[in-house]
Amino acid sequence: MIQRIQSVYLLLIAILMAVLAIMTYSVIWWQSVLFAILGIISLVAIFLYKNRKRQMWIVRILLFVFIVIIVYIFYIILQVNHFVMDKMTTIINPIIVVSGILAFLAIRAIRKDEKLVRSADRLR
Repeated sequence: MIQRIQSVYLLLIAILMAVLAIMTYSVIWWQSVLFAILGIISLVAIFLYKNRKRQMWIVRILLFVFIVIIVYIFYIILQVNHFVMDKMTTIINPIIVVSGILAFLAIRAIRKDEKLVRSADRLR
């Protein structure tokens, strides 16, 4: 389970989301809850290693949520001021982008595992 690279990617996402949940707890509680839920979902996806289709579905949802958060943050930045960003947005945005990249890499790794299993099934 942990020797698969997508498990490492998902574990990194869970760690990043835990960091964000702790950092945003005192500022905006709903963001903290959202990041905690995303971290828990990524941990759940790690343990779905036997059901790769469901694992890929969950990671795609994670990637979609990360994209929505990035678009929302940029929308807020453009609405407030083009050049002014608060500290929290400066910290949150790169971490969310990295988490999105890790989710994309996890999807690719899951797809690669699925192809490997299908090719092994054809040989039987």
